[in-house]
Amino acid sequence: MKKFESDLAALKRRILEMGAVAEAMAVGATRALLEATREPIDQVRRSEPTVDRLQVEIDTEAIRLMTVYSPVAKDLRLLLMMARINSELERVGDEAMDICEHVEVLLAAPPAAPMRELSGMSALALRMLHDAIDAFPQENVEAARAVIDLDDQVDAMNADIAAALLNQDPLAGGAGTRRIGLILAARSLERIADHATNICEEVYYLVKAEDIRHRT
Repeated sequence: MKKFESDLAALKRRILEMGAVAEAMAVGATRALLEATREPIDQVRRSEPTVDRLQVEIDTEAIRLMTVYSPVAKDLRLLLMMARINSELERVGDEAMDICEHVEVLLAAPPAAPMRELSGMSALALRMLHDAIDAFPQENVEAARAVIDLDDQVDAMNADIAAALLNQDPLAGGAGTRRIGLILAARSLERIADHATNICEEVYYLVKAEDIRHRT
């Protein structure tokens, strides 16, 4: 069993490595959005192959451990949880890539002003992602619940931003492109918060052996 514990610990480290890359991608994409700059976009794009590679490697190793060791109880939940978190982190990377694409469209449509409308929402989404990744190795249920409780707040901010943007003057120069770009970027931020919430639901499942997904 010592070999199994060693392999589990190594897989945890790979998840944390992937989490650090995915979080850095989200931070870079958000910076590009809020500062109306292309500077972080190249780094975000260079990181995507790393996230994709780690996703495949982690899934392969999780399946190997389940096949070789036939774990039960919490060990089995841990492997299932890591496979699911792996998928959530890969999707965070995808959302960061989408934000970068929206930024490039926004920058091509003057005026290329900083997108400050999304600053509060982006800060909250990034905080949720960071806290979710931290909750995983610590198996911190309280921190996980705190992240889950913030999800409705992000949803409300997304709805408010969309409503405010749709009520802007449609005849203003470049307003249509900017409005659509910001709405799509806000949707990606909301999805990053959703992935953080899903990670925390997996942490709760690991510790409590209770599936709280899809609960109101």
